[in-house]
Amino acid sequence: MGKILVTGVGGNVGRYIGSGLKRAGFDVIGVYHNTLPEHMDCELIRVDLAEELLNIHDVDTIIHIAAGLDGSTKRLVKDNIQATDNLIQFAEKLHIKRIVHMSTVSVYGTAAGELCESSDIINPSNYGMTKYLSECMVKESAIPEKLVIQLPRMLGPFVNLKNTKGSGFLTMANRILQEKDVICVIPQVRYNNYLHVAELKTFLEKILKKRGDWGNRTILLGARERLKMAEILQIMKDESGSQSEIILEEKGESPICSAINIKKAERMGFSPECAEKMLRKFMHEICVRS
Repeated sequence: MGKILVTGVGGNVGRYIGSGLKRAGFDVIGVYHNTLPEHMDCELIRVDLAEELLNIHDVDTIIHIAAGLDGSTKRLVKDNIQATDNLIQFAEKLHIKRIVHMSTVSVYGTAAGELCESSDIINPSNYGMTKYLSECMVKESAIPEKLVIQLPRMLGPFVNLKNTKGSGFLTMANRILQEKDVICVIPQVRYNNYLHVAELKTFLEKILKKRGDWGNRTILLGARERLKMAEILQIMKDESGSQSEIILEEKGESPICSAINIKKAERMGFSPECAEKMLRKFMHEICVRS
């Protein structure tokens, strides 16, 4: 196998994936823009993908994680669409065989009910729209094998609970750690819109080693079991040893994208550990860090 190019290694998920693949024995080249990733034992290249084409060789596979998450529409177009276009041009010029494009459940906007890869796209945010268009560009490219992975809320040791960016899930986790009471207005809603980054790394290792033909696929990832929100909060409370009281009120509407169908990903070999273990791992990491 040739080299694996991982973009976005200056960010949390990209750094975790790049470092993990390197430890697993893959020959990794990491691309970053602003933040030099620490403790990465691989070749690193600093470049603004939206401004220039890469100039490297012997790359077999691209894992495209770099993305803009917020900012103006113009900025999101630059970071998510122009950067992806330049990366595709680089891949087509070098006849690179495979690309994994990390996208997001946000492409579906406010779609209700269980999400699957054929769900309607309803009123996505500017971020979701730019990620959807970048998906389309990858799927229409001349790269022979293309895999678009739509990610849920990513958990890991890097999560910043001081800035939950409007995530109710993380806001409640933060209140638990602060020993504050948590009011849960959707206790019976079954939820699996999250995944520990370690499970993403394991899945990538599996498909990279298997060398099966990906074709042109899109898959959704998420936790395996759909636990009730009340159960999720209790697990996080138990693992952290918090004295918070979880108050169940049952008066809220189900959040968008609460249930994700992962059957298509499972057919590709995606097999995450149980949801409770992922949640406990996440809370342990956050407690140790704090």
